Amino acid sequence: MNPVSTSYWRDRIEAMGSVSLGKWPTPVEPFEALDVVAGGRAWIKREDLSSIKLGGNKVRKLEMLLAASTGPVITFGALGSSHVLSTAVHAAALQRPCVGILVSQPITPHVEQVLSLTQRACAHVIRVDRPVDSVVDLAKKLPAVAGKDMVHATLISPGGSCPLGTAGFVRAGLELADQISAGECPLPDRIYVPLGTGGTAVGLALGLALAGVPSRVIAVRVATLLVGNEKYLGILARRTYRLIAGTMGSGRMPKINLSVDHRFIGPGYGHPTVAGERALDLASSTGLTFEATYTGKTLAAMIADLRDEREEWTGMFLDTYGPIDHLEIHER
Repeated sequence: MNPVSTSYWRDRIEAMGSVSLGKWPTPVEPFEALDVVAGGRAWIKREDLSSIKLGGNKVRKLEMLLAASTGPVITFGALGSSHVLSTAVHAAALQRPCVGILVSQPITPHVEQVLSLTQRACAHVIRVDRPVDSVVDLAKKLPAVAGKDMVHATLISPGGSCPLGTAGFVRAGLELADQISAGECPLPDRIYVPLGTGGTAVGLALGLALAGVPSRVIAVRVATLLVGNEKYLGILARRTYRLIAGTMGSGRMPKINLSVDHRFIGPGYGHPTVAGERALDLASSTGLTFEATYTGKTLAAMIADLRDEREEWTGMFLDTYGPIDHLEIHER
């Protein structure tokens, strides 16, 4: 690890422009919920504490994406999308209205809670039962649906996982590299992160690679194979690297240490699983708040590996969930 290199790449990203939404760095600490399983070899990085308004992994992406334009924003997700809710909340803090286009998913009490908050936080919510490509087409017709103020709205991709949004999460990898170098946590052999639209996993892995950290990022797939595959993630990594590197982007990108774990998706996106629910119970026993769609399944993967593998290794869990139980939203 080279502190000069982390500073260099961080400066490159900062030069692209950002707004201040979060509190950095997010803490790293022993993962007490896994003490029995891991014997002190489990750590957690608390992205849930990234913002007092609404934390989670979307904050770093939105700092970049909301700096790239002004005015209204339009974004996409499922009915219980933390991305749509987070976009609406943080855009509203900048006095920018947000339209959320929502597609169906299995309904759980958590999804109902997120949807209720999203409907209050967004200027408009449009629910559709169509494929994602049709939803993008619908966005082009939004002025007729949501009003003329949406004519010049900025589109934010699902999960904020375009190269610019992913660059925001490269900063998390650089930040973690500095925390490891400072002795705040040991060098993890593996870092477990949910894999939805890919920006979080790719950004983290690319940031670690740029800093020379050899930790492997285990991306636990919870959504569609269309983006939850290593070929797609490699493309996103290369595009993000070229964006950050600028004229240097024609050079060779460092190899990212990233693999996809397909074992824990269960029946599909948003469907709770037995392993995920058990993981949620374990986390809640130490006061952490997770959910079934992303963090529960990811934690289940980490627990299974810690229990099943004889060789000792150190793992880290990236807590991407922004708790919503005390989220206050004023009606728009």
